[in-house]
Amino acid sequence: MNEPMYAMQRANGEWLMTEIEGQRCLPVFQNAMAARRVHQRVGTLMVYRPQPLDSEVITKLQRQTPDLRFWLVDDFAPNPDLTPGRWLSPDELITAGDAGGYAMAA
Repeated sequence: MNEPMYAMQRANGEWLMTEIEGQRCLPVFQNAMAARRVHQRVGTLMVYRPQPLDSEVITKLQRQTPDLRFWLVDDFAPNPDLTPGRWLSPDELITAGDAGGYAMAA
């Protein structure tokens, strides 16, 4: 079973959003280890903490930002930013499911 993907969230509940290639997006990380690796490398992320994504969060973010896209960050790129990576469709997101399982977000 796959681990859920992660994103960065502040203590006040705000999710890290950025603009990549002119598109508003939520940077997403393959798993907890990838999120921690980038968190340590990118100094501006110090006010954020890696959080697992779940389908409720994805739905809420898509309602708040209808044109929101998802960017899978390349956690092994040595760049001090979030741009090495690729676009993800909502169907590719792996989220934490109910009862501790995992599910594909739709």
